[in-house]
Amino acid sequence: MGPKRTPEGTPPGTARTANTVGGDVSGTAVQAERVEGGAGNTTTTNTTNVTHTTVVEQERGLPTALQGLPPLVGEFVGRDEQLRGLLDLVDPTTTGTGGGGAVVVSAVAGMGGVGKTALALRAAHAAWERGWFSAYLFVDLHGYTPGTDPLTGAGALDALLRQTGADLEDIPVQADQRAAFYRSALVDLSQDDARRRPVLVIADNAHHTDQVQHLFPGTGRHRLLVTSREALPLGGGGSLSLDTLTPEAAVKVLTGHLPPTDPRRQDDEGLEALAGRCGYLPLALTIAAALLARKTRLAPARLAVRLGELSKFTDGRHDLAAVFEASLTHRSAEERRVFALLGSNPGADISTVAAAAMVGLQVEDAEEVLEELAAAHLITTPAEGRWAMHDLVAAHARTLTPPATCAPRHGGGPEGTAPPADARERALERVLAFYTQTAAAADDHLRALPGDTPPEVFSSREQALAWLDTEIGNLLACVSTAHHTVMHLPFILATYLDLRRRFDDDIDAHTLARDLYHQTGDTHREAVAWNNLGKALRQVRRFDDAINAHTRAHDLHQQAGNAHGEAVAWSNLGLALAEVGRSDEAINAHTRAREAFHQAGDTHREAGAWGNLGTALQEVGRMEEAIDALTRARDLSRQVGDARGEAMAWNNLGLALREVGRVEEALEAFARDLAYCRQVGDGHGEAQTLHNVGVTLAGLGRVGEAVQALARAVELFEAAGDDHRAARAREALDQLRQDPGGEQES
Repeated sequence: MGPKRTPEGTPPGTARTANTVGGDVSGTAVQAERVEGGAGNTTTTNTTNVTHTTVVEQERGLPTALQGLPPLVGEFVGRDEQLRGLLDLVDPTTTGTGGGGAVVVSAVAGMGGVGKTALALRAAHAAWERGWFSAYLFVDLHGYTPGTDPLTGAGALDALLRQTGADLEDIPVQADQRAAFYRSALVDLSQDDARRRPVLVIADNAHHTDQVQHLFPGTGRHRLLVTSREALPLGGGGSLSLDTLTPEAAVKVLTGHLPPTDPRRQDDEGLEALAGRCGYLPLALTIAAALLARKTRLAPARLAVRLGELSKFTDGRHDLAAVFEASLTHRSAEERRVFALLGSNPGADISTVAAAAMVGLQVEDAEEVLEELAAAHLITTPAEGRWAMHDLVAAHARTLTPPATCAPRHGGGPEGTAPPADARERALERVLAFYTQTAAAADDHLRALPGDTPPEVFSSREQALAWLDTEIGNLLACVSTAHHTVMHLPFILATYLDLRRRFDDDIDAHTLARDLYHQTGDTHREAVAWNNLGKALRQVRRFDDAINAHTRAHDLHQQAGNAHGEAVAWSNLGLALAEVGRSDEAINAHTRAREAFHQAGDTHREAGAWGNLGTALQEVGRMEEAIDALTRARDLSRQVGDARGEAMAWNNLGLALREVGRVEEALEAFARDLAYCRQVGDGHGEAQTLHNVGVTLAGLGRVGEAVQALARAVELFEAAGDDHRAARAREALDQLRQDPGGEQES
């Protein structure tokens, strides 16, 4: 075929003409690259006759677009690393992957609007500047173009061959033959180049491998670069998956559309809010930037508010909702249903098991659908077995009506409730019920004593704790829905939130629970919420608020005739009173709690009440009574198998023993507590005990050991986020280093 190339140095977008004319062309002038025929020109002789051939080099008449790359539009921001990676993939001069003349097929994949085409074109233009290729062919496969049918593989070949200047009459009809013709054309283009450079082919916006399988070049170091919203199995090279931009790069996209003198360029807070509203998605940012540039007095923060609905993301040229909808064009009804329902997931991500519960499928079936949606870049996979949606994609999903023809195969509303009519509401109830029930099973493991049989949902306390660690963000998001299905969830999470010292989350969750139960008139549960709220408030040193909360809990339990709940409130009220120095009131509260638990036969809580009473007695110097109370707490905790309660009793007993000079016994008590804390990974408890050990050792003159214990206590307090106790431990450490013989404060 041998179509001629655009001369080197001609920029992308330049077209030229080339053709060949044969036969007798004497007479009328013609424009051609090669003219054969006519008299009085080059003569060729053979053994049978003499043939006179006229050869005239002219420009060909059939149009070519060998440098017809679309132009670059806008500033290139935030993709430098990805650009380098893509250039490494398509570089025909390397001797690595694809060396030795082999073909390299590369792909850029990502969700709609993430900037795949922009990156591919930027790489192609960079390759042109480096002079890597003899020709640059581009075809839009329209895999996701609204209102336009996707280009078939044969159609894509036709478009590319037209760019090479091939005679249309010569192009075969059959796809396989046309593909061979196309590969031959690429060879000709390379051979016609003075430097025998290969060809770069860009197939943009592919939906399926059928569109690109015939576009694979032959040998000759040619490169095929494909962009798609799908994870296409192309093989033969490498791939890049694009994510959203960083917040900093997103702001640069916005400011890049504003004049240098525009004062809004300095509105950092407003621009950050607008970039966040765009979810750092390049297309959304481009639309927002266009709207901002058009409305010269519009503040970025105000535009962020205006873009509260996905339908507002349009600037006349781009429509974000249409882009997202196009991604669903080729999805099955079941995939569309699952996608639509996932948009209502309360949390930032979701596990396969939770997603299966939400959409009403068996886990294996749900996993297959989720994998298809991820392959189409409609959802992401932040970790193995977990799935997430971009905020704007989720907003689009929530606008969709799940296809009614694909009903869930199992599941429904929580037990004892009538299933709501709306499919989205049913899905929400299913996932909320899943989280609540699973969290309850995990909580049972955290609170289990020897002889208890927690649910088999988890095989061990460690597994239950690991699940809570993973899902806590989603569980708190479920709480924030204030849905009737999760009203009890804050109570379920109370033990975990206390263990992990997530007191602010604890306060938020139980404040919400308190208000909801007050609205429904459930006095008992409102009292429980007040009590749990008070415990968290005490931990963040809001002691007056904690006292008020426990007093409210006590009064409500008394009003409801709940003696056991009243005793729990007394116990926690005593702890809060002790923190503000109201020791006599604290002793009275703990005594009343201890007596009530004993009468109720609740040995476990009675042990805790004895421990609290012992600490309060110690504060007022009633040391022998304190030691007796703490010894009872230790023994009762051991009796019921409460290792954590026993360890706490050992620690407090150690403090009391130290006060009466029984130092070696105190150190032994601290050692018992340390062993438990380290066994269960309770870093905060370990820090408290190490602080006590350090002060005790300092009193014995064992300065080196004391410094080591206090230093470790500071580290652990800081790791737990307990700044108050960290400061106290650091103060004791500094004092010891400055005055090794001085008395330290515990």
